[in-house]
Amino acid sequence: MAAALDGYSAATLLSAPKHAPLTLTLRAHGATLRTAKSPGESVEHLLLKAMMWTLFLPTHPNAACEFDLGLRYRPDVIALDDTGAPLWWGECGSCKPSKLRDLAATFPRTRFSVAKWGRSDLRGYAGGLRSELSLRPTRSAPFELLSFPADSVERFLSDDGELDVSFDDIDVISLV
Repeated sequence: MAAALDGYSAATLLSAPKHAPLTLTLRAHGATLRTAKSPGESVEHLLLKAMMWTLFLPTHPNAACEFDLGLRYRPDVIALDDTGAPLWWGECGSCKPSKLRDLAATFPRTRFSVAKWGRSDLRGYAGGLRSELSLRPTRSAPFELLSFPADSVERFLSDDGELDVSFDDIDVISLV
């Protein structure tokens, strides 16, 4: 099995126990992401963060996972501008609408992406989230839902830890 995937293969990675430690060394676009699963965190959540990081690397080469900004909320994935302000903020999996509302109000010029596994049609979820967030039409940055196919791990991750996913591979639903 590949060392990059901590003894698992891409086909078996999702079977890693939730309570067991797991460290992945992943690569995309010439960059390396070494990421460890937090206690209680699912492998799926860890992989969503890594795939979102991969998506944004071409436009945001400084994208990072779990970067502490010293704020109330910590992003799953983020890219900062030269002044240290968030250009793009990514959340993965479950995220309370109240948190997203707070973030959107605090950072109106920041692009927000919420990543989900697309095991079903997420248009209904997007509609509900859109109405719960009540985003202003004057918002100057996108706010979107990224739907990753259910078979993303098998399609976009190799056994040696190389991630290859693009916006052409996923569904993007705008919330504004």
